[in-house]
Amino acid sequence: VNTFRKAKFSRRFLHRVFYHPRLKKMSIVVERNVHNDVPDRVYDEFTSPYSIYVAKRFAKRWRTQLARASRKFRVDKEVLVAILLVETGFGKVLGKYPVAGIYSSIIVENRRQQRLFGKKKNLSAKKKYELKRLREKAIWAKKELTALLRILKKTKHTPLYFKGSYAGAFGIPQFLPSSYLKWGYDSDKNGSVNLYLFPDAIHSVANYLKAHGWKKGLYRKSNKKVIWAYNRSSAYVNTILKVARQIRRKGGSTVAAAAVKRGKKSSRKQ
Repeated sequence: VNTFRKAKFSRRFLHRVFYHPRLKKMSIVVERNVHNDVPDRVYDEFTSPYSIYVAKRFAKRWRTQLARASRKFRVDKEVLVAILLVETGFGKVLGKYPVAGIYSSIIVENRRQQRLFGKKKNLSAKKKYELKRLREKAIWAKKELTALLRILKKTKHTPLYFKGSYAGAFGIPQFLPSSYLKWGYDSDKNGSVNLYLFPDAIHSVANYLKAHGWKKGLYRKSNKKVIWAYNRSSAYVNTILKVARQIRRKGGSTVAAAAVKRGKKSSRKQ
C-alpha cells in the first residue's frame, strides 16, 4: 500500500484494492512471467483455412467500424482483424487471471526472493538469472499496476473486474494498462473506453499502430517494427502479416465454410 501512496492514491482506495478478499498471490503467473518462452508453433493455427474463413467473416460483419478506423488512423483494416484474431480469437479467449493479482504477485514475490537470496553468494547461474529477471519484471509490474490503479479509480470497477492473460493484458486486443491509458480510444464518445466491445477494441488497435508509425501497406518492411512493438515475437509479427494478406485476398475458404455448415447440420440432428 505504501508503495503506491506516492502516486497520490488515497489509503482508503488502496486498501479497497489490495485487501480485497478474493485478491490472492498467484505463483503460476509469476513463474510464467519469469519463464515466458512461447513456442512458435502456437501461431500455426491462425493461418489455417478455417481461421482465415472466421477472420473474413468477422471483417464482413464489422466492416463499417473497420472502415472508419482505417480511414481515421490510416491503418490497413486487415491488420486490425489479424491482431484481434491472434490475440483473443475475437474475444473468445480473454484470459482468466485478475490483472491486479498478476502485478501484485510479481512485486510481492520479487521482494521475497530478494530478501532470501539477494545477498547470498555462490548462487547458481540459473538462480542469478531468475533473480535478475524477477527484479526487472517487478519494475515493469509496478509501472503497470500504477496504470491499472488509475483505470480502476476512474472507472469505479472492482479490483477483480479486469481479467486477462498471465502477462497482465486484457480486453479483446489484450492491452496492458499503460497501453489502455495511452492508446485506448473511445469510439462512440460515451466518456469511457471499453476494450471488451469491438468498436473501441478496433479503434484502439488502430490508434496504437498509428502512434507507433504504421504506414498503409501490408508489404512495407517498416510496419514489421510496429507489430513488433505490439508483441515482441518474430513468429507473431510474421503470423499477423500472413493472416492480414490472406484476408485481403479475394474469395473465401469454401472448404472451411462447408465444414461449418456440416457442423451446424450435425448439431441440429442431435
